[in-house]
Amino acid sequence: MERSDERVLKDMIMTMVIYGIIAQIICLFIPGDHLRMAVGLWIGVATGIGMAIHMKQSLDEALYLDEKGASKYMQKAYAKRYIAVIILFIGVTYFNLVNILTLIAGVMGLKVAAYSQPIMHKLFQKLKKS
Repeated sequence: MERSDERVLKDMIMTMVIYGIIAQIICLFIPGDHLRMAVGLWIGVATGIGMAIHMKQSLDEALYLDEKGASKYMQKAYAKRYIAVIILFIGVTYFNLVNILTLIAGVMGLKVAAYSQPIMHKLFQKLKKS
């Protein structure tokens, strides 16, 4: 039997990939450099997936700490994630590697996956049964 937190993480990752595919299709209709848009989007989606995995690992670690230690640990983990995202944004902006808007849209896939997780879980369960 699969643990519920592992199932939630898998559902979120699948939702982020589906979100990325839908966003990629939308990007095809937007005029501009499609390669930079696509690379930005998928780097953003991959970053969002990495953040979700890091959050799960951080929560698993924090469960073994006392309340004060867990709070400090989670604050540090949160700071690490967002510093990594800021460094990524600065790097790609400085080197003009990707479309920054699609990069942001890709990272926002984490938010979409988190908010839609209960709905997507039910959908994935129905698809799994059929």
